[in-house]
Amino acid sequence: MKLPVERLRLPACLSALLALMPALPSLGQPAPAAPAADASLRAPQKVAQVCAACHGNTGQSVQKAYPSLAGQNEDYLFKQMRQFQASASGVALRQDATMAAVVEGLGETEMRELAHYFSRQAPARGQADQPHLVEAGKAIYWKGNPSSRLPACVSCHRPNGEGIAPDFPRIGGQQPEYVARQLHAWKSGTRGGPGKLMSLLVPLMTDEEIAAVAQYVAQLH
Repeated sequence: MKLPVERLRLPACLSALLALMPALPSLGQPAPAAPAADASLRAPQKVAQVCAACHGNTGQSVQKAYPSLAGQNEDYLFKQMRQFQASASGVALRQDATMAAVVEGLGETEMRELAHYFSRQAPARGQADQPHLVEAGKAIYWKGNPSSRLPACVSCHRPNGEGIAPDFPRIGGQQPEYVARQLHAWKSGTRGGPGKLMSLLVPLMTDEEIAAVAQYVAQLH
C-alpha cells in the first residue's frame, strides 16, 4: 500500500523537533542570563559615557584645561579617582567639582577598570605652547634651584617625565596649562596637605619657574 506523502514526512519533522528541544529553554523557566561583559569591553563603554568629553576616548586630551590620562600609572590613576570621592568625613582629598560629580557613582571595580584601560593607552605626545620658556624649564627640571634649595624635578619624575610608580606620575607630554594649574594648587595649599612632598617643594618655586617647567615637561616623551 502506498502511504501519502504527508505521512512519510511527519517522522522526519518530529525527529528535527526532538533534536532541537535540548537547546530550547524549558517551558515556564526563564532563559539563562547572558554572561557579564568582559572588563576590556566595559571600560571603553564607561569612558565614552563619563570620561571622553574631557579626556578623550583614549585618554589623550585635546583640551588644555584637562590632563591626558593615556599611559599614566594604573595605581596612580586609581588613587586619584579615590581622592576625588568624599571620604567618610565627607571631605575629598582632592577638590574639583567636576571630578567629584563624575566619580561619585563609580565603584571600586569600575575605577580599577578605568585606570587599567587608560594605563594601557599610548602616552600623549604634547608640545610647548610657549617654546621660549622651554630652556629655563629644562634647567629647573634637571638642576633645581640651589639658591632656593629647590631640588631637581628629574629625581622623582625621571628623564622623560615617566615618573616612578605608584606615587610619582607621568608628566611627560602633559598639557602645560594643566601642569601649571596643579603646581599652583600645591603652592597655595588647595591640593596636598601637611607632610606631602609636593606641598613642601612647590612653595619653593617662583611663578616664573612654574610656568617654565610646565612648558618643558609638555614636550617630553
